[in-house]
Amino acid sequence: MKTLAQIEKVMHLRSVDLFSHCSAEEIIRIAAIAGERRFEEGEGIYETNDSPDAIYCVVEGQVELRSDHSTKERLGAQQTFGVREILSGRLRTMQATASQPTVALAIEADDFFDLLSNNIDIVKALFREILGQHSDGSGEGS
Repeated sequence: MKTLAQIEKVMHLRSVDLFSHCSAEEIIRIAAIAGERRFEEGEGIYETNDSPDAIYCVVEGQVELRSDHSTKERLGAQQTFGVREILSGRLRTMQATASQPTVALAIEADDFFDLLSNNIDIVKALFREILGQHSDGSGEGS
């Protein structure tokens, strides 16, 4: 598999609900800090009680989120996970495992907070999306 070009990262992030309220310029800034990660089928992404180190956006493949060995959610392309733990600063509440070969964009927590500290418009856009998800009950995997 080839490495994603910067423009591919931007196009993918534009289609992710979490960033739906961000402008094109803001998406370019987010793409600049997003690193590509590849996982084989069955490979662990993180474990329950791990420190929240990154937000993940699935580009292709599928990820299972599990709690106490039962599948809670299956996520595919254009879906995010690990967001709530990053924002809350709490340990991971679920285990994330690639259930098929998966490509994801990872946004490291420190880089994410550095970006947010200098970009109030991105903060506002994220709040709009997160509060919108919360009010309709969706976005559990976020």
